[in-house]
Amino acid sequence: PMSGSVVTQRLPIKIEIKPCSGCRMCQMVCPVFHEGVVNLEKARVRVKDRYEELLSIPYICQLCESPDCVPACPIEALTQEASSGIIRVDDDACNGCLSCVEACPHDAIWYSEDLEKLYVCDRCDGDPTCVKFCTSGALTLEEAS
Repeated sequence: PMSGSVVTQRLPIKIEIKPCSGCRMCQMVCPVFHEGVVNLEKARVRVKDRYEELLSIPYICQLCESPDCVPACPIEALTQEASSGIIRVDDDACNGCLSCVEACPHDAIWYSEDLEKLYVCDRCDGDPTCVKFCTSGALTLEEAS
């Protein structure tokens, strides 16, 4: 993968909860694209189960126009690309304080204590792998408005 390459437009990913089967294929293929391994801990998309409601819900960055996560970071380890809305993380600067995780209204940023790394969707450099492999239609690319 060419991580960090420039995506020139916003690529909104629409989440439809009802069709999600909870298969976690999106969560498996994401780290394969980024790191060449199947490791759900390294996924930039997460599926969480709500057993009492019989729902599986995918969570992924929504490319907010004015993201709460960026200003929440006390050391400015997060930035947002103006053209794409993608949140970039300076891994060397991030200290794992979780301010951005707590600030995100979409539960779309994760910090792995084990790996000491922050994970947020970068749209796979313009061709989101999770959308390509989602067979249920829970994740689709929205048309750019």
